[in-house]
Amino acid sequence: MSKPISLTVLDNGPLKVTCEDLSLQYCGEAIDVEPGQDVYICRCGESKNAPLCDGSHAKAGFVAEPPAGDTKPVYVWEGKTIRTFFNPNTCMHVFYCKPLKELRKRELEGDTSAAAEIAKVVQSCPSGALTYESTEVQAPSAPARADIEIMEGGEIRLQRQFEINAAAGERQDMTRATLCRCGLSKNKPWCDGRHKKRDNFR
Repeated sequence: MSKPISLTVLDNGPLKVTCEDLSLQYCGEAIDVEPGQDVYICRCGESKNAPLCDGSHAKAGFVAEPPAGDTKPVYVWEGKTIRTFFNPNTCMHVFYCKPLKELRKRELEGDTSAAAEIAKVVQSCPSGALTYESTEVQAPSAPARADIEIMEGGEIRLQRQFEINAAAGERQDMTRATLCRCGLSKNKPWCDGRHKKRDNFR
């Protein structure tokens, strides 16, 4: 079994990625990584060598302040055959979870197919902020294209078991997460969707 990816969030600097056999994609294209080579991914959004760090964070005066305010509690929803958890502290607000309201209603009304559909929606959450427990359903995971997929104009997507030197909070799925690379998130190192406010950000 492959070892987890080790992630180090450097103070006011890049994301250091340590892995023996990392697969990495940027805008759908593979980036060659030598086995065992550390990779430094830009978090300030100013690198001229995106997605890799080129030291621009120092010139830009990038300050990665910790999340403001208190940690929000994990929300738990209890169904008949499935329980879901939502960690708002790591959510990137892409709203893949919109179908849950109707599916939860159906599950509580006795629709036996709803629980499996809930599980699929939960597993589609790229940030890992949604998780579930059930002894009756197990939704298959969609195969990831890469261990780390860096989205064009968007976030860093982790799609393999990882360890990170930042508080993930309770119930975070440590095989899925989304991290900020635009420099604007108010919840660093996690993405909160603010990359949408940056013009010409690739």
